[in-house]
Amino acid sequence: MRVSTKKWVWLTVVVLLVGGSFALAQDGEGDQGEDASTGVRRRADLTPEDQLAEADRIQHSAESLSQHVMSMLDEARREGDIVRVTCLDDKLTQINAHVRTMSDRVESLQEATTTADPDRRNHEFTVITVLGQNFTQLERDANECIGQSLFETGTTRVVTEIDPNTPDEDPSAVPIIPVYTTPYLPTPASTP
Repeated sequence: MRVSTKKWVWLTVVVLLVGGSFALAQDGEGDQGEDASTGVRRRADLTPEDQLAEADRIQHSAESLSQHVMSMLDEARREGDIVRVTCLDDKLTQINAHVRTMSDRVESLQEATTTADPDRRNHEFTVITVLGQNFTQLERDANECIGQSLFETGTTRVVTEIDPNTPDEDPSAVPIIPVYTTPYLPTPASTP
């Protein structure tokens, strides 16, 4: 049976996400509440209803982030800052792709909750929390987009100082260059 490259990629992603969910569950044995670095509540602490509420919170936060980065991009376009426009456009593209994925995952989480499939529900919620972490990183990256103003020096002023020991010669005078004769030796004739 031949497995396509696309299926291998998806299988790898699923294995990494499932492995990450087990690590999250084991890592937080004595820890309750929110993860300090991401603000996302751990899966082991949440009921199915709490998972849905957390997923909705992450989704609304992601949509808000998309709108915020869009306004930043519009501002950079008005200012004509091509460097910042390029950076923000890239981040907005990534955010919007994640928002579409998030929407699909929230829908799958709702379906898994209604069918009472805890493994699938936990998997979908794990993917949603990873997406939430990606949104946090993309927000940081978008806020770090620098513009061309970083490279502008502003108004400049040129100051010329002339060394007082400089001789007073006429700068328009052409200097006299001595003509030296260079000895010339002819090339030897070739012999047959």
